[in-house]
Amino acid sequence: IGLPIGVIFLKGLLKYKIENRKDIEKLTKTPIIGEIPSYSQSLKNAVNNIVVRENKNDVMEETFRAIRTNLLFMLEKGQKVILVTSSIPKEGKSFVAANLAVSLAFLGKKTLIVGMDIRKPGLNKTFGFSSRSYGITNYLRNPDEVNLSEMIMKSEISPNLHILPGGSVPPNPTELVSRPVFDETIEELKKHYDYIVLDTAPIGLVTDTSIIAHVADVGIM
Repeated sequence: IGLPIGVIFLKGLLKYKIENRKDIEKLTKTPIIGEIPSYSQSLKNAVNNIVVRENKNDVMEETFRAIRTNLLFMLEKGQKVILVTSSIPKEGKSFVAANLAVSLAFLGKKTLIVGMDIRKPGLNKTFGFSSRSYGITNYLRNPDEVNLSEMIMKSEISPNLHILPGGSVPPNPTELVSRPVFDETIEELKKHYDYIVLDTAPIGLVTDTSIIAHVADVGIM
């Protein structure tokens, strides 16, 4: 009797992976705004990786509605920039950012999602656009010669949703987002949109997201 009990206890003692909500609550006091279930079944009916559909009440739609509600409750009046990141790649960061942006758009809010994972741009694939070599990086490199509004794409999912792709991969991504023009760009975009969702790089791998974070009103991981 003691042997299996000992094995179970030792297994729990040596566990180093975060497996559920309780593990997060034990390690941090960071508020949890929602839990996303396995979305393998939902992807069967998805367009690319977009699982949130208008006027639907399936599990994924309700999940992102709950996340949206909790997130908006956290934002104060006038705050509108939402940063989405992850600790490492392949954790579903872009999936969450894209579907959150769609959910906000379905709420009737003019929403812009910006591809700030500029080392590995992926919004074109997520929203089903053909590969494009221009986006926000092109504007940040030459703000006097590039028209920012021409970089922004309209989405067929909702008239309230716009996409600003990452653009061509720059040789100096960290230095690029450190320039004052990045802050000025976000301030300009805030004048035209109710909410701006920044799909950033994994914060555990590169410093880009830590630099970008100062323009965000709230960050989710």
